[in-house]
Amino acid sequence: MDNNPCGNYYATYANVPRRFKPETVQIGNQKLITLDTSQSYVDKALEAKRSDVVSLNFSFLADFLRKNNEIKYIVDIGCADGKKSLLMQNYLKEQGVLIKVIPVDIANAYDNVYNHNKPLPINIIPAQEIAGATPATTLFTAIRPFTEEDREAEQLIREIAQGKTDYYLTTLLKNNPGCFVLATEDPYLSSPQRYISPEMVYTRHYHAFANAFSPHDFETLSDRQAKAAEINAENGDIYRLNQLLAKFPTRDRNIYLYSIPLIRENLQKELPEEPEQLRPDSIFNSFLENITCFEPISSYLGIQRDLTKNNLEMRCWHVYRQDTNASKVNSQAVKEPSFSNSS
Repeated sequence: MDNNPCGNYYATYANVPRRFKPETVQIGNQKLITLDTSQSYVDKALEAKRSDVVSLNFSFLADFLRKNNEIKYIVDIGCADGKKSLLMQNYLKEQGVLIKVIPVDIANAYDNVYNHNKPLPINIIPAQEIAGATPATTLFTAIRPFTEEDREAEQLIREIAQGKTDYYLTTLLKNNPGCFVLATEDPYLSSPQRYISPEMVYTRHYHAFANAFSPHDFETLSDRQAKAAEINAENGDIYRLNQLLAKFPTRDRNIYLYSIPLIRENLQKELPEEPEQLRPDSIFNSFLENITCFEPISSYLGIQRDLTKNNLEMRCWHVYRQDTNASKVNSQAVKEPSFSNSS
């Protein structure tokens, strides 16, 4: 988890044979190559496991793009070897969503790969350098942004909570005002919600997932997958929670923004020596617990307990956006925020 990559990068082409002239698009101040599979130098065989379509719940991504059909490009931040980017591009094409995916990273994953392995095209550039993109046409994704839980991560959480620094995805949001950043969360590799400012939460979308590691896990996999499908299904607990969160940007956002200072203050008073209590997702989860009290659905924590009981995992898409009114609203902290059903 490198929150401070070297500066002075510029967009460049990697792993594209000289005989091809790759298609490019202008994103902010960068000219970046696309991963459109219609281009002959993109090897369709180099696609990630199809099971990732389920585990990453790409159906939410397709739904989000259908509802925001002005988006024409996805810039996949931290694409690594680019295989998830290609999986995303091919899946969206299958779903009839005409989006071009652009893989970017700060390192060339194919530096030491021999010529007989045909690599993917990758734009080598850190997220912080993509500035001035047109929010109306560009969506940024961070599929499993790697995060840790060591002392460095704890220190970073503390500094973010104190307003001393920003996580690199927060910097990306600030560089491109009004843009969306979608990031995935899972229990093992990715916890971006701990580092991105709570004011930038736009919405979330949860789903239950049946993982398998041990022989016993595989023996019970089909039963657990059926249980996960039941929980994810229409009118199930997670479905109703997601319906509530889908209304968050228009219905509860102002209440949430007004509530952030008080929630932060209360968490600080309760456990001042534990910086993890001040992390951004603690603030959002506190608010989420309050608003679910007024709804005929299970609470977020109640759903988590039910999933643990059934040996299932909570996975999540996080949607972030810089709200130009956030600083104004937060400067007017209220003494007793109301968790009502009205906007």
